[in-house]
Amino acid sequence: MKKYGYVGIGVYLTLSALDLAATMAVINVKGAGKVVEMEHYVMGKVKGWVGMEHPPLDKSQLYDHKPSLTSVFVVAYGIHKTALLPVRLSLTAAITPAVARQLKNWGWLKSKLPK
Repeated sequence: MKKYGYVGIGVYLTLSALDLAATMAVINVKGAGKVVEMEHYVMGKVKGWVGMEHPPLDKSQLYDHKPSLTSVFVVAYGIHKTALLPVRLSLTAAITPAVARQLKNWGWLKSKLPK
């Protein structure tokens, strides 16, 4: 933070946005059926606690249903925050000096950067 300041924060947030979007896309393509199963399981548990009945899951129609965006986001956010954190931090540390130099060359950054 001392060397690169807001440039480092910007790089980290940009990588985070790309990482979360890519994780959501992969889950939508490869794991939608598993997310539907998890949705059904959680809804069954919650309805059971409230005293409502929940119909059983028909496995033959499992891949006809699309998971909700909220469910995909929750799963993707969990993966994004835990498993991909080391990758994101490493990429931020590697990319930030080059981004800061480029911004300085373009005249968008007026601070003194280490050489």
